[in-house]
Amino acid sequence: ILNQAPPSSITVRVNWIIHGLVMVWSVPLKETKRKLFDAYQLGMKIGAFSASMYPLCFCSRIALLEGENLTLLSQSVTLDLKMMAKYNLPCAKLVVLDMLMIDELRGIDSKPFYIFKDSIGNDDKDIMNNAQMNHDYYLLVYSYQRRFISAFWAGDYDSAEIYCRSMLSLPSAKAPLLQSIYTTFYRGLIGFLRHRECQSEEQYGIGLDSIVKIEFWWQFSPTNFESKLFLLKAENEASLLNVDKARSLYEASIKSASDNGRIHEKGLAYEFMGNFLSSVPSGARECTKLAHSCYLQWGAFGKAAILSMKHELNEADVPNTYPSSKHGRHE
Repeated sequence: ILNQAPPSSITVRVNWIIHGLVMVWSVPLKETKRKLFDAYQLGMKIGAFSASMYPLCFCSRIALLEGENLTLLSQSVTLDLKMMAKYNLPCAKLVVLDMLMIDELRGIDSKPFYIFKDSIGNDDKDIMNNAQMNHDYYLLVYSYQRRFISAFWAGDYDSAEIYCRSMLSLPSAKAPLLQSIYTTFYRGLIGFLRHRECQSEEQYGIGLDSIVKIEFWWQFSPTNFESKLFLLKAENEASLLNVDKARSLYEASIKSASDNGRIHEKGLAYEFMGNFLSSVPSGARECTKLAHSCYLQWGAFGKAAILSMKHELNEADVPNTYPSSKHGRHE
């Protein structure tokens, strides 16, 4: 990358590589995002417009995966896409996939492809076909990861597993990238859930493998991984039917997610705690209601609607709650 870069953009690209590809494993992601946004601003200031799109792309991705308010994020990403369509089409292809994920979580269709005037196709299938033809395995892996994560949040675990297996069959799937954290985390949760449903030892092994990986990464950045690790360990104890240990770990995950401003992971912990407690007569519906409230605060109205339909929540269960305006992308 650096060999191909003009001199004016090398500083921007170095900062993007350091903070976007390396430091994500050891520095709190909110701090990483600030560093990347600084690199973007520097690039725009010195006229390295194409190079500045790389750190901006990662800013949007961190904001999405870290649970920042989806309504505000949608607005900022729409503006980002217009710049990327002008200065850096490869980045635009990645960020339009992020925008599809935002839309699905919000339960809307903002038609993000219209910005590109057919230059990259009309949907993610076109992007994937183009990536396949050009042997762009990074884009292809990210496309499958996007589909996997969207299917996970929709509760479509069968499709999520299909997308994950397709992704893992590709040459570059093992590259240690930011989104790999979430693929590992979500796949582990599915594994434990599937183990409880059908006693699949293969799925239980996937869950345990996720704990090993997240626990290793947690050593370098507790802030980034603590709530994830607690939730995976809670699911493991739930699979072993250790009710008290599981409940304690669910509560630890909820507290950690709350302390670190991850409203989506707080909702996820409540949701999975409710799933487990539905098998024992203790507080399952209350957990589901709290999960629903968290998703509304996140701005994930589509996800909240799926949860409400699945558990038949009524108006008394789901008060009229709107997303907070405090979670701006670059705060």
